[in-house]
Amino acid sequence: MTMAGTSPILRLLDFVDEIVSGKERARANIFVCLVYAMFFCFSMVVWRHFSDKDFSYICTFAGLTQMLSFYLLLHKMKVTKSAAGVSSKTLQMYVLAFCFRLSSTLVKNGYLPVDRSGDWVYQAADIASLLIVFQLLYFCHKRYAISYQRELDTFPIYKLIPGCVLLGCAFHGKLNHSPFFDKTWTIGMWLDAFAMLPQLWMLVMKGGEVEALTSNYVALTFFSRCMTWFFWYTGYTELAPKDGGVNIVGGVIMTAQSLQLLVSADFMYRYFAWQSSKCAGRLGCVTSCAGQMDTDGMMVMPDFEPEFDFELEI
Repeated sequence: MTMAGTSPILRLLDFVDEIVSGKERARANIFVCLVYAMFFCFSMVVWRHFSDKDFSYICTFAGLTQMLSFYLLLHKMKVTKSAAGVSSKTLQMYVLAFCFRLSSTLVKNGYLPVDRSGDWVYQAADIASLLIVFQLLYFCHKRYAISYQRELDTFPIYKLIPGCVLLGCAFHGKLNHSPFFDKTWTIGMWLDAFAMLPQLWMLVMKGGEVEALTSNYVALTFFSRCMTWFFWYTGYTELAPKDGGVNIVGGVIMTAQSLQLLVSADFMYRYFAWQSSKCAGRLGCVTSCAGQMDTDGMMVMPDFEPEFDFELEI
């Protein structure tokens, strides 16, 4: 029995203990550690050799972090052989967001990091994320379709998508110096801002239970949002018109980025609140069972064996 769910430190200790003691999840945990190590090394290589070591690299790093979050979610689905708790509609929103954004960033450079990482690394991260999301959709609807919870994934994205298109067409910047590509980038930004809503909806519909999701995916998604928000917040004044007019571009971008951050923060809060309540409930069950004594002073054991699966999620 482990109690890794009671605190992040205990979860980390249990994660290491599984590897050292050779428990059944040791191989999966070692793989996750190797993925993080390779990601760190790759990020350092990009920082040293494919960027100008400029602040704008944070935008590229945010894209790489988002790619890592999708990959770890894919790995979790492969290990558990389940798509339960994963929202296909969120993944569909991400597909549209990446397609619209790439239609701009592969042609124009108005909304790219200004250092060398914006030459190809930023776009490559988005392309890799798009390919991983396609595979996640394949798992949801084909390989693990029997575990996909269609009845809970009911958020009406068909009403949301037209609104994102209208917002992108009505309010957009001019950094690409092309109305068409300015609009496509802005549409992608709004789609990205609302992409997590179907997953949040599904989380609420399930009462907080999202077994197939991994804490790595949830935390990395939020971390990526924080870095993107900070990048655009820092560059807000640079988006203002040179004639001193109203900074419409900066206002639109910061509104969308703030919405992204708030939705992902709410999702992360609800996810970890469910994890904590789950562990607290099971620990309460243990305390209750331990307190049941018969008349001879002997402990009365329940006629079932509760499972304790508080190991660190992959």
